Amino acid sequence: MNMLAPGELQPFKLRIEDYELLGEAGAFAMQRVELIEGVIVTVNSEHVPHGRLKNELMFRLRLALRGIASPLDAYVEASLSFPPHNMPDADVLVARPDVQGRYWEAADIAIVIEVAASSLRTDLTVKKQLYAEHGIPEYWVADVSRREVHQFWTPRDGDYADARIVPLAGDIRSITLPDLMVNGAGIL
Repeated sequence: MNMLAPGELQPFKLRIEDYELLGEAGAFAMQRVELIEGVIVTVNSEHVPHGRLKNELMFRLRLALRGIASPLDAYVEASLSFPPHNMPDADVLVARPDVQGRYWEAADIAIVIEVAASSLRTDLTVKKQLYAEHGIPEYWVADVSRREVHQFWTPRDGDYADARIVPLAGDIRSITLPDLMVNGAGIL
C-alpha cells in the first residue's frame, strides 16, 4: 500500500461500475472515451484511412475465420472488461461469438487489434502492456502510416515475450491461430 504524506493528493481510480454509471448519466455524450487504469481517456476522431483499415481488417478476418470453420468471429469497436479499472475499446477483436455478458472478457478473446494513426505510441506501450497483463494471447497494432502490422504473442509478466513486424500489403498470419491468415493487399 502506498502511504502518502499528510496533505498529499491521492488520485481516485474509477472502477468499471463507476465508469458505466457516468456513461449512463450522459457524462460522455458526444465524446469517445475508454477507461484505462481507472482514468477516463479521450479517443481521437477517426480519419478515413483508420476507419477503412479497421473495417476491412474485420471483414477479411471474418471471411478467413469462416473459411477455416473457426468457432470464433471478428468484431469492430468492441468494449472489453478487465476488472476492476479497465474498459478499453478495441478497434477489432477476434473472439467467441457466444458471450453472454455485457462485454467481452479476457477469456473470450483470441486476438485484439488496434489500428494506429495518431495512437501508435500508446498502442505499442500502454495498450500492449494492458493486453499482456490480462493474458490476451495475441495482439496486433496495424500502423496506418508505415503500412505494417506489429504482432505480439506469449503474454508474460505484463509484456509479450515474442514479436514481429509484417508488411500490411502481404499475408498476415496469426501465430496463436496458425490456420488464420488474411491478406492486407489493397486495404489502404
